[in-house]
Amino acid sequence: MKGKNKKGSLFLGAVFAMFFLMIGMMIIPFMKDGVTSARTDIGCTTNSSISDGAKLGCLFIDAGVPYFIIIFLTLVGGFIGNEL
Repeated sequence: MKGKNKKGSLFLGAVFAMFFLMIGMMIIPFMKDGVTSARTDIGCTTNSSISDGAKLGCLFIDAGVPYFIIIFLTLVGGFIGNEL
């Protein structure tokens, strides 16, 4: 096959991108529940005199959901951008 069917490839890339976007958005509520329970277990919300290591752990736990969203948006953009 010499030429690449750009319209078909773009459509297929968009379909894959929407699939991964929907899967990623369905996972976020489960992640938020996990983040809330982890913050409660460590004591991020109730204990004001926690150690520096626990504070760092709280920051990493809090950053989980935004980083997950950024990774999925990058993945979706990659599927679409790869086909252009």
